[in-house]
Amino acid sequence: MVRPLSKLWFVRTLVPVFGDLAILFGSLGLSFYLREPLLLRAHVFLGFAPLFALWCGTFYVSGLYNLRQVRDFVALIGGLLASGILCWVLGTTYFYLFSPYLELTPKTHLALTVALSHLLMLAWRRTILLATDFSLLKLRLLVLAGEPHLEHLRQTMGTRHDGSLDLAERFGPDVDLVVADGEWIEAHWDEARRVFSAAVARHTAVVSLDSFYESLFGKVSPAFASDPAWALEHVLPRADSLYFRGKRLFDACAAAAGLVVLSPVFVLAALGICCIDGMSPLYGQARIGYLGRSFMLWKFRTMRPGADADGPFRADRESAARVTPLGAFLRRFRFDEFPQLWNVLRGDMSLVGPRPEWIKEVEVLEKVVPHYHLRHLVPPGITGWAQVYYRATNDPQESIEKHHYDLYYLKNFSPALDLTILLKTIKRIFVRDAGVSSVHTPFPRSMRMTPLPVDISSIISRN
Repeated sequence: MVRPLSKLWFVRTLVPVFGDLAILFGSLGLSFYLREPLLLRAHVFLGFAPLFALWCGTFYVSGLYNLRQVRDFVALIGGLLASGILCWVLGTTYFYLFSPYLELTPKTHLALTVALSHLLMLAWRRTILLATDFSLLKLRLLVLAGEPHLEHLRQTMGTRHDGSLDLAERFGPDVDLVVADGEWIEAHWDEARRVFSAAVARHTAVVSLDSFYESLFGKVSPAFASDPAWALEHVLPRADSLYFRGKRLFDACAAAAGLVVLSPVFVLAALGICCIDGMSPLYGQARIGYLGRSFMLWKFRTMRPGADADGPFRADRESAARVTPLGAFLRRFRFDEFPQLWNVLRGDMSLVGPRPEWIKEVEVLEKVVPHYHLRHLVPPGITGWAQVYYRATNDPQESIEKHHYDLYYLKNFSPALDLTILLKTIKRIFVRDAGVSSVHTPFPRSMRMTPLPVDISSIISRN
């Protein structure tokens, strides 16, 4: 078997290392050029060489030389955040200890070099992945799982345009990754133990089935989404994390700054709605938020009066007819969502989180979506993982699909994931919903869920 270019040792190791060193010295030189050009001397750069060697070690520890890991944008952002903090700490310590010998204490230059180099490393890692065409689908996999899970993966691959899985029958030197299901391992421990021993001996990565699925598709597999034990292990502990407690301060500061900076946009949008559409500019709707509490969500008015009287889950064509001409423009570039910064400042919402749903929608979805209430364990957000990877939903079945993305967010709740979502939101603003794939994840026969019979019309007509 001819191994792809991305698997060659010098591409996986030496090229990223040499590229990182060039980025580090280049960032340092740019910092000197912008602030103190007189420091552009060879002996000054040599003083940084041992430190940069240590920094490359932090890149390795942070997983930035593992192509399988950094292909996941969230993991890449997380690795860069971790290495950035470590590099700054190492740099501060280095110059504190050796400043008498180096005659240099570059506090500002150090901070600029860390920030600039890590931004360039983000682009460098994405370039390597693009140049080597690295993908999990290019790897040869040994999947230790039952036939229902294998069927699920094959069916899901059939909906994608980039090929199918290359599955191995047994472990061998051509296997690049071992994917293991916990239940299968318990039932076939002797066989699993032999495979794991061989994988460790050959330095072949071993990942869990649910982690593999999430890394590949960015959502939780339906095989696990309806499992209460999975929720107890992966979702509930996130609600008490340190980041969960500190996130509120960042949200409040960012919302206050956003309201000040965007105030001219608010005024123009409000005047346009009043003058062109002849309606009050703001529209409030009761939504369900953190821990199931209701609150009034504010948006710029983009639909005709009484447009929500018929309830949720209407077809796109019917919804489009209810939108005003100016409202269509505001919705296209998400300007209608800006007033929700006030909700963030009040504490009703966060900048990032599952989108808060209309009370009438929640009444439907809690009856047909397994563990739908889990999404209320974190504050809702203006943008979220489901918003950047999926599209607006128009029926309960689509909401089930979107819920798998929300569960991914709850499971992987972290600063890296929130920063990833904020970055991807900028791109998502310019992509229409029609350009987002709407293919549903297929369910294996043994895992199919039978939705409860729900009379949607009777639910949405309640006052």
